[in-house]
Amino acid sequence: MSKDKLKVKYTDSSLKEPLSNEEYRQTYADMNDLNEAASAFFRIPVFFSHQNLFTLGPSQPLLSPEQKFIIRMFKEIKKVLLFPRTIPNTDQYPNTTLENIRTMINSSYGAAAALLKPTSATGQGEPYTPFLQIEPSMALQYGLPLLLVKQDTISAGGIWGDAGPLAPYTPLTWHSSTGVTVNEFFDSVQWKEALQNWAGQVRSGYFIQTGPEFKHTCRN
Repeated sequence: MSKDKLKVKYTDSSLKEPLSNEEYRQTYADMNDLNEAASAFFRIPVFFSHQNLFTLGPSQPLLSPEQKFIIRMFKEIKKVLLFPRTIPNTDQYPNTTLENIRTMINSSYGAAAALLKPTSATGQGEPYTPFLQIEPSMALQYGLPLLLVKQDTISAGGIWGDAGPLAPYTPLTWHSSTGVTVNEFFDSVQWKEALQNWAGQVRSGYFIQTGPEFKHTCRN
């Protein structure tokens, strides 16, 4: 059956109306954009740590708010001309998972992470994958600028700071339980300020690390 025939089966849960052709195409374009990020033009590489999309909702439209959040955050990072890298979407190496993460962190100039409410516990009965603690913690140890975002419907300690604030790394909170939509969060002043501040730190670190060791010009 063609996609054109399938699209009428998907409806927006908030509007209770069939998805338009444009909405249907945009959904697939967003998912392809996330999975084909390696084809993007060169941008300063940053590590984007997040749950697998299929642990946050269905494997096809309609996407859950959590899935839409990850896709939107990915696009927001790209908009400030940074290249969000993930395992295995954009990068994969023939080593163990922890070694792959270390390689990603060592070759990135910043790290962003999002911890959202999954549809179910992991196979080991954990509320979320432990890599959401490991990856940003390794990035912090390496000294990368961090941008952390957490949904208010999931409880987490460690680097996510439920036990107390970890300024300047206190996560931004998406208050989805009070009705804040994905668009409202990313259109907020709080998000825009945090993103620009983080991107500025990433660029500063990039130019410091990639600039020449010795300067051969003098400025009066």
